[in-house]
Amino acid sequence: MSSGCSVPRGYKVRPLSAQSIKDKARTVRDKFFNLLPADAIDLVRILEHTLHQYKVTFEVREIHEMPDVEGWTNPDASLVILREDVYDALCDSTNPMHNRARFTAAHELGHLFLHEGVAFARGSLPTHKHFEDSEWQADMFAAEFLMPTEICIGLTIEQIQAQFQVGYLAAKNKFNSLK
Repeated sequence: MSSGCSVPRGYKVRPLSAQSIKDKARTVRDKFFNLLPADAIDLVRILEHTLHQYKVTFEVREIHEMPDVEGWTNPDASLVILREDVYDALCDSTNPMHNRARFTAAHELGHLFLHEGVAFARGSLPTHKHFEDSEWQADMFAAEFLMPTEICIGLTIEQIQAQFQVGYLAAKNKFNSLK
């Protein structure tokens, strides 16, 4: 969620500015899911019900099927997958990993809405810029999708955490991005 990224973590994709990603996240909140900026998002409902209306398939996979990734999205196949432990945490607000699972789910929605038509091909050494990095873009989308900037202005880190059900690190990054 920071403005820079020292080492790319994902695939090289079409470059997008932070502002264009934030605009897309707000459009998705408003137009696809009819959410007000101050609303905390019910990601379980979105994944299990709302996405189906848009012909997007949501699946949960066992940990042994996805040992190294928490979620995976194929925008061209309209498919979002979460690992079972991530989904369980998403469904249980008392789970210590609940807030992280919320960010993971929103991150996967970022891939769905930002990366359609992208040919994912990773070379041995990623050399692209942060604004061309699929993971940076999905993180930026998730941050704005869960924590709209206009509502976060003037809030403390703790208030951002409480209002939007996000972890400390996500709230801190959002708070710092507003300075």
